[in-house]
Amino acid sequence: MYSMLHEVKSFLETRLIPDKPVLLGYSGGPDSKALLTLLLACGLRLHIAHVDHGWREESKEEAEAIKQEAKSLGITAHFRRLSSEDFSPGNAEGQAREHRLRFFSEVYTQLDCQALVLGHHADDQAEIVLKRLFEGACVFSLGGLALDTEVQGMRIWRPLLNSPKKKILKWLEQKNLSYFVDPTNVGSHNLRGKMREGILPGLAASFGKEIASNLCRLGEESKEIKEYFHQLNAPILATAKNSSLDLSPFLPLPRVQVRFLLKDWFKREKISFSHQIIERMINAIGREEKKRFAAGKGEARIEKGLILINFKPSSLYI
Repeated sequence: MYSMLHEVKSFLETRLIPDKPVLLGYSGGPDSKALLTLLLACGLRLHIAHVDHGWREESKEEAEAIKQEAKSLGITAHFRRLSSEDFSPGNAEGQAREHRLRFFSEVYTQLDCQALVLGHHADDQAEIVLKRLFEGACVFSLGGLALDTEVQGMRIWRPLLNSPKKKILKWLEQKNLSYFVDPTNVGSHNLRGKMREGILPGLAASFGKEIASNLCRLGEESKEIKEYFHQLNAPILATAKNSSLDLSPFLPLPRVQVRFLLKDWFKREKISFSHQIIERMINAIGREEKKRFAAGKGEARIEKGLILINFKPSSLYI
C-alpha cells in the first residue's frame, strides 16, 4: 500500500541531522499541508516560513490562520507580507519566487537550518520538463527539479517530488486535513495554469494514458546524462586556465561530448552563446582556419583545438 509517511521517512533517513532545525516553506496549500503533517510525524525540530504576496484579499486571513495553526502545533512560524511596491512590471511569478527565496534564506541563516523543505511533487516536475522541452532546451537541460540540491547557499529538500498530486490529495482526504486553495494557481490566466488544467490533461487525453510519469522519467534520464558528461569532461575542464581551453590533446572527441563540454565551460566562465553559434564552434574545432564568435559580453576565438575567451570583443565576428 502507498505510504507517504514511509516515503518521507526513507528520504530523511540518510539526510537528517537530529536536533538541527529544518525550515518548511509553508503556504497552507495541499502540498505544504501534507509535508507539515508528515514532517511533524517524523519528529523534526521544525520551523515554518510563510510569504503573503498580497495579491488576494483573503491572503491576510490565511496568514493569520497559519499563525494560529503553528501556535496550536507548538512550532515557530515566520512571516513576511509583500505589497504592490515589492513588484515591478513584468514576470510577477518570477519576482514572487525570488522574494520567497530571499525571505527563506534570511530565516534559514538566522536559525542555522540544515535544510529548507519545499512541497514540489511529480506533477510540478512534469510541467517543468514539458515547458523546457517546448522552449527548445537541449537534452542536458530537461532535468527539472532535484530531490536534494543547493540553492543560494541553502540545502533544498523535496521529499514529495516523486509523488503524484492526486495521491497527495487522496492522502489528505483520508486524514481529513483541510488546506487553502489559491485561485491564482488555477485557470488559464498564466502559463502554469494553462499547463496544469489544459495542456497536460489534453495531451493525456490525446494519447490515452498518463504522461506525467513519462515526462518525469525523461527529466531523470536527462539529469543522469548530464552527470555522466560532467564526470567525463571533468579532467579536460581541469586543464582550462586564464579563460582558455586547449582541446587539441584530447581530439577527436564525440560531437555530443564537445557540445556539453562547451556549455559547461562557458557557464563557468559566465559567458553565453546561442545554440547555433555553439554548433558552428564545434564545426570549427580541429580545422586549420581561425574563427571568432560573438557573445553579448565578449567573444570566443578558436585556433584548431585552442579556444580563447576575450571579454573585450574585437570588431571582427564570423
